[in-house]
Amino acid sequence: MKRKLQLFTSILLLATLGASAQDPLFSSTLDNPLYYNPATPGIVRGHEYRLNYREQWPGLPAAMRAFNFTSTHQLRNAVGLGFLVMSNIEGESMLRTDKVEATIAFPIKISRFLKVSGGLNAGFGQKTIDWTSLEFDDQYDKYYGKVYPTSFSFPGFSQRTYGDLSLGVAAKGVLNRGRNEPQVYGTFGVAMKHVTVFPGANFIGSDIPAVPLKYVIHGNVWFLDKSQKRGIAPNFNFESQSSMTTLNVSTRVVLKPVYFNVGIRNRNYRFSPERFDSVIFGFGYTSPIVNNNLSSIGYTYDFTTSKLLGGTFGSHEIHMSYSFDIDGRRQSRRSRSNRNDIQCPMGFGSF
Repeated sequence: MKRKLQLFTSILLLATLGASAQDPLFSSTLDNPLYYNPATPGIVRGHEYRLNYREQWPGLPAAMRAFNFTSTHQLRNAVGLGFLVMSNIEGESMLRTDKVEATIAFPIKISRFLKVSGGLNAGFGQKTIDWTSLEFDDQYDKYYGKVYPTSFSFPGFSQRTYGDLSLGVAAKGVLNRGRNEPQVYGTFGVAMKHVTVFPGANFIGSDIPAVPLKYVIHGNVWFLDKSQKRGIAPNFNFESQSSMTTLNVSTRVVLKPVYFNVGIRNRNYRFSPERFDSVIFGFGYTSPIVNNNLSSIGYTYDFTTSKLLGGTFGSHEIHMSYSFDIDGRRQSRRSRSNRNDIQCPMGFGSF
């Protein structure tokens, strides 16, 4: 059984080498804003560090693992900076993608209740594969096991490097309500990832883009009580890349200091039982705000509902974050201007 799984994952991996690869998916999109939209540093106040780890289908020998570390910084309320380090491993370390990105975003304050940001992202990536780890059916004898060499002709290189550009826009707004009334905040954004990739990043097939253009549309609405210690946030994240389309719809419920997530992932915008990919559950803890600093930690689990239900054991994610100067007053001497800016409570989510 194990050999069949190894063969399956090797063939699946080989098929993707000459086709269009997709970016890793994350279920808790509220906890991974910069990964999805380079405009994020323009609408997130203060300074923020985030760590995200995902292990997909640990029941298979070749589980896929994705990790990223991000930081966002808004300087003098005039420019936002972001940095990302990412590593993605597929197929028992046979295919690995490592990447670093730098982002610059320019926020525009439309009014006290609306801010718009445009961001540009430039990255450098490297793909590496261990050809010796691949196994093929023609290497096996039905009695003696793996005894033959494969007839597959391996390329003469095992590493590819490439540059990458992405861009996005996002807006954050708040309804004009009194301080002692329930508050309503919202965010909406659109991003295009991998607008251009140079040179080619694929191993097989020089005329096939290995990192195809990706479209992301995301949004959320936060409904908070007047104490701003309880709230609910319906949110969605739509992704389309090559032949893959997914729609993540979920809701976060905050009862400080804890929060809970529940949602679904669908293979496109048409909802039907055949198109459901997984049900998403999550929970986390957010610390009290002390000296304008706060931290949080969370866990998300995907329960697979597709035909892969049997042996994948779902997917697991861990999220950690640390934020400081969350009201942005240290960034500029114009503290009065900062006080009049949109102050979405960081304890509920910054995206």
